[in-house]
Amino acid sequence: MEYRIARIEFEDQGDRSDFLVARLNEFAKDGWRVASIDLTPHPSFSAKSLPVLLERTPK
Repeated sequence: MEYRIARIEFEDQGDRSDFLVARLNEFAKDGWRVASIDLTPHPSFSAKSLPVLLERTPK
Protein backbone atom coordinates (compact mmCIF):
# COMPACT_ATOMS: atom_id res chain seq x y z
CA MET A 1 0.00 0.00 0.00
CA GLU A 2 1.17 3.53 -0.76
CA TYR A 3 0.14 6.57 1.31
CA ARG A 4 0.15 10.30 0.73
CA ILE A 5 -1.00 13.36 2.64
CA ALA A 6 -2.50 16.04 0.43
CA ARG A 7 -3.65 19.50 1.44
CA ILE A 8 -6.76 20.71 -0.32
CA GLU A 9 -6.55 24.49 -0.61
CA PHE A 10 -9.70 26.58 -0.30
CA GLU A 11 -9.67 30.13 -1.64
CA ASP A 12 -12.92 31.78 -2.68
CA GLN A 13 -14.33 28.42 -3.79
CA GLY A 14 -17.92 29.18 -2.90
CA ASP A 15 -19.49 25.89 -1.78
CA ARG A 16 -16.63 24.05 -0.10
CA SER A 17 -18.45 20.71 -0.17
CA ASP A 18 -18.74 20.70 -3.97
CA PHE A 19 -15.12 21.83 -4.33
CA LEU A 20 -13.92 19.14 -1.90
CA VAL A 21 -15.79 16.38 -3.74
CA ALA A 22 -14.38 17.56 -7.07
CA ARG A 23 -10.81 17.49 -5.70
CA LEU A 24 -11.29 14.03 -4.18
CA ASN A 25 -12.60 12.77 -7.52
CA GLU A 26 -9.42 14.09 -9.16
CA PHE A 27 -7.34 12.02 -6.73
CA ALA A 28 -9.53 8.98 -7.46
CA LYS A 29 -8.77 9.25 -11.20
CA ASP A 30 -5.11 8.67 -10.27
CA GLY A 31 -5.98 5.61 -8.19
CA TRP A 32 -6.02 7.30 -4.78
CA ARG A 33 -8.76 6.75 -2.22
CA VAL A 34 -9.41 8.66 0.98
CA ALA A 35 -8.10 6.81 4.04
CA SER A 36 -8.86 9.61 6.48
CA ILE A 37 -10.39 13.06 6.48
CA ASP A 38 -11.87 14.97 9.40
CA LEU A 39 -15.00 16.85 8.34
CA THR A 40 -16.24 17.45 11.89
CA PRO A 41 -17.37 21.08 12.11
CA HIS A 42 -14.51 22.85 13.85
CA PRO A 43 -12.20 25.80 13.15
CA SER A 44 -9.93 23.84 10.78
CA PHE A 45 -12.77 23.41 8.26
CA SER A 46 -12.98 27.19 8.00
CA ALA A 47 -9.22 27.26 7.42
CA LYS A 48 -7.75 27.77 3.97
CA SER A 49 -6.61 24.16 3.62
CA LEU A 50 -7.69 20.71 4.76
CA PRO A 51 -5.32 17.71 5.13
CA VAL A 52 -6.46 14.43 3.56
CA LEU A 53 -4.74 11.05 3.99
CA LEU A 54 -4.86 9.11 0.70
CA GLU A 55 -3.91 5.52 -0.09
CA ARG A 56 -3.54 3.37 -3.19
CA THR A 57 -2.08 0.08 -4.27
CA PRO A 58 1.15 0.70 -6.18
CA LYS A 59 0.95 -0.04 -9.89
